[in-house]
Amino acid sequence: MFLLWYDDTKKKPVEEKILEGIERYIERFGETPNLCLVNPSQTVQAQGIIVRPTTYVRPNNYWIGIEAEEPKQAPRRRAA
Repeated sequence: MFLLWYDDTKKKPVEEKILEGIERYIERFGETPNLCLVNPSQTVQAQGIIVRPTTYVRPNNYWIGIEAEEPKQAPRRRAA
């Protein structure tokens, strides 16, 4: 599940915008997100979250959510 966070405040750093979006995500969904999708023009590092540039995200939009883990495969049984 993702939360779309929009903030076009020019004087606010992108990292601060992402952190505010994280706070809202936690308030709304009760979980801590681990991923933020951003426009490639706004790539930045934010503490405690993966920031991934994606071309389909518009500037000043931040898609905050939880990236699903890869399903773990059960070990294969050896034929007897």
